[in-house]
Amino acid sequence: MALDTVADYVRNARILLQDTIADYRYSDSELVEDMNLGLLEVRRLRPDLMRSYFRSSIPTYTTTSMSTTAVAMDPMYRVSLLYYICGQAQLRDDENSQDARASVFLNKFVAQMLTIQS
Repeated sequence: MALDTVADYVRNARILLQDTIADYRYSDSELVEDMNLGLLEVRRLRPDLMRSYFRSSIPTYTTTSMSTTAVAMDPMYRVSLLYYICGQAQLRDDENSQDARASVFLNKFVAQMLTIQS
């Protein structure tokens, strides 16, 4: 599972969200926006990770060139960002069962972001 481009994140989020058949429940733009929010959360939780990849500011990604736009993120924490995207998407669902799933994804994101490898 390579998470190099914006399209990789969207594709893998769809798999975890069980949203792989068109007409999708979550639009590409919603998932990309969740990724942008996730990067802000990464910056809040682990500013040290952001300093090594972004000198001035965190970029905002869009759907216009998803397949070729690389996401600058430490490879060890890319799956964590994927969990954040899925958690945010699940929070938008109306069903009660989705809240529990959203919590699991978001808690996994936070736990992995705050675990420092030696």
